[in-house]
Amino acid sequence: MVSRIYSSECRRPGSNCHGSSAYCGTVQYFLIRAFHYIESANVRLKGVSVYSKIFLCAVVLMIFVPRTQAAATEPYGLSAMSEFYRLPWLKLDTLGGGESSYDRSGGNTDHNNFLYVTNTGNVLLDLNGPGTVYRMWFTGFNGATDWIQVYFDGEPTPRIHIPISVLCSGIYAPFVKPLAGNAVVSSGGYYCYLPLPFKKSIRILSNATSSRFYYNIGYDLYGPDTPITTWTGKEDSSAVVNMWNNAGADPKSQIENLIVSNTFNLAGSVPGYRRRGNESSARALPASCPAFKSGHSHLGASSTQTLLNVSGPYSIASIKLNIPGLASASNTNVADLLTNLWLKIAFDGETTPSVHAPIGSFFAMGQFASYPTRSLPVGMDSNNDLYCYFPMPFARRAVIQLISHRASPTTNIHSEIQYRPFTNSFADVGCFKTQFRSEIPTTNGSDVTLLDTEGAGHWVGIVMSMMGPRNRGFLEGDERVYVDDRQTPAFYGTGTEDFFNGGWYFQNGLFTLPTHGNTADLSDTNYNYTSAYRFFLSDAIPFRKHITVGIQHGGIDEVSENVWTLAYYYHQPAPRSVLSDQLNVGNAASEAAHSYSISNQTWSGTNAYTFEGNFDSVIITNMGRADEGFSQFTMALPPNNAGAILRRQFDQSIPNQSADVYVDGALVGTWYCAGSNPFHCWRDSDFMIPASCTSGKSSIQIKVSPADNWTEYNYWTYSLVPDAPPMAPTLTKPQWTGAGGGRAFQFTFKGSSNTTYDVWASSNLSNWQWHGAATETSPGQYRFTDTVGYLPYRFYRVHVP
Repeated sequence: MVSRIYSSECRRPGSNCHGSSAYCGTVQYFLIRAFHYIESANVRLKGVSVYSKIFLCAVVLMIFVPRTQAAATEPYGLSAMSEFYRLPWLKLDTLGGGESSYDRSGGNTDHNNFLYVTNTGNVLLDLNGPGTVYRMWFTGFNGATDWIQVYFDGEPTPRIHIPISVLCSGIYAPFVKPLAGNAVVSSGGYYCYLPLPFKKSIRILSNATSSRFYYNIGYDLYGPDTPITTWTGKEDSSAVVNMWNNAGADPKSQIENLIVSNTFNLAGSVPGYRRRGNESSARALPASCPAFKSGHSHLGASSTQTLLNVSGPYSIASIKLNIPGLASASNTNVADLLTNLWLKIAFDGETTPSVHAPIGSFFAMGQFASYPTRSLPVGMDSNNDLYCYFPMPFARRAVIQLISHRASPTTNIHSEIQYRPFTNSFADVGCFKTQFRSEIPTTNGSDVTLLDTEGAGHWVGIVMSMMGPRNRGFLEGDERVYVDDRQTPAFYGTGTEDFFNGGWYFQNGLFTLPTHGNTADLSDTNYNYTSAYRFFLSDAIPFRKHITVGIQHGGIDEVSENVWTLAYYYHQPAPRSVLSDQLNVGNAASEAAHSYSISNQTWSGTNAYTFEGNFDSVIITNMGRADEGFSQFTMALPPNNAGAILRRQFDQSIPNQSADVYVDGALVGTWYCAGSNPFHCWRDSDFMIPASCTSGKSSIQIKVSPADNWTEYNYWTYSLVPDAPPMAPTLTKPQWTGAGGGRAFQFTFKGSSNTTYDVWASSNLSNWQWHGAATETSPGQYRFTDTVGYLPYRFYRVHVP
């Protein structure tokens, strides 16, 4: 007999919800009362007839589906910087971007290139908000005469008017160290990380009297309805300053942390070499770097130590390793330790681990030499402990291992792992990931790839180890970051050492700071070996569909080098934006399908241009129009959207294009694209449309009303995917299966296709064990089989992480 009982409950985060504090939602109880009686006179034990009587008195199947809400707007400015624990939270309502003095022609003259020039100064940045500027970096300016001005919200008077040398000196409030630093502390670069939030707009100007003036500015833009308080200069930065001054200590609270520690040895691997990629062509390193000298790593049979194996839901709070000899700069085994000891972290039963990287890269030293790195998230502290403070939430299980590929043993290693309960929805956060890559050697004409991944999340850091010519010409390379199918880089830099906040090939030598550093500079008779790191914390670069990060090797990808890189990021495998419609302006059929109309048209026709960046030699031909009145069109989107991003492709040889955007007759905001490029004229630009304008609608009417000449060739809408829970599973068939008296119990249920339904089991409704994921046997149909043995009771719980 089978009967079903339904009930539901919702508990606030932090309460115990059937053994899991990470969920809040609806629980359906299926009470299966099954009696299984077997009697057989043919089963004998030691010649004695045995009558086997098996009773399964009650099997309770609890189906749990989390009820979640859309993620709230993440903190910004100083709050974002101080709340380090929120690094895993997605930033779906944020567009990351940057401006710099990069060579608009695609060459290597990356200085004195401005958005535009006015009577009052050279414009470095010009944005319509709301948003926040997080990073300013400069070098090559005239310290005696060059100043910077910052105008907020259209005000006629700048709130900041200060010499660049004073701004980055770190001794004048509110631009205090270590949030600001000069070329002495940042090895040739001048930086300021004091955040500058703005509600309506921001403009940054400089007189820039030097002929070799370089700048990079990084920012976030938010949806037009995001409430932002504009910077005043009176904000209290003491909490962030204290955190940065104590880099090496955990910037998160340690209350409620659980600790697992161990001391162990790792045996040497069985002799034998395994190549990684095309490392057979790797060049020889000096004696200080023996691990690379042959061009191979000693990767025979490995020795592995498990540091943690724990069921969730929890969040890894810290990982610490103490490895004797690693802190000694003169130890000839250091490069061997950095390169051939690997950290491996797997979450929730994944077959491809989230982290699989050599410890030198993972702890931001790089691959060549030991250095007392003291960044906020990773490094080596005053006790010579390697530390990692990246928060890493997981739903079901975390397994952390240290693996040795060294030829010799590694003894007396000490590990300490701290983890804590995770009581929030996993729909709002990404899984911590890394990508370790090597290019040996690099390919002329192609950028070095630092990160390439599909899905949603944000990029939070990079460590690079570079082996190239002694003149360090490989440092001429510019970074280019592409987000969510845009063909225009969101970030386009001015040089590799500039990217790491240094300058002039790190002219003042090695250094380490909370967000960036240069940790190795070695040379032999032929080659230089440089390592550097940079972390994006409050200024993490978000993506909703895809991200590709690359960096040039040399000014135009012409300098051959060997490169080892490790990218850190948070990730959800499913995209959180989808292409929902496209309008091809100038195409009669597409215009008719989208009810396109235009007023006061000034031009129509076809142009053949290139995009700046990776494909600046690829000519693309498009039809388009220009107007000084308005254009109007209808775009489709799914009703269950969480907002949308409107993308425009336009001709950026026409400078400073601006237009008001209306959705269904309501003004949403001003779409402004400052600057121009007469060499590579195609440009993509994104405009965020909030959910208040799109939710529940299958189409929206968009009106774009420019202030002046406005060009348009293509429009796309990308709909933001809401945080919607999958459908509640529906039990279809519980049964005994298998031979020998039906010792396996199986149940099937219906649910959402392509969804992970996890099965937990208990014999007392309190001590739950994860038993794996149900198998999708056909679209939306799932099966789980458990060999329960001779247990009087078995309870099952099914839920979605």
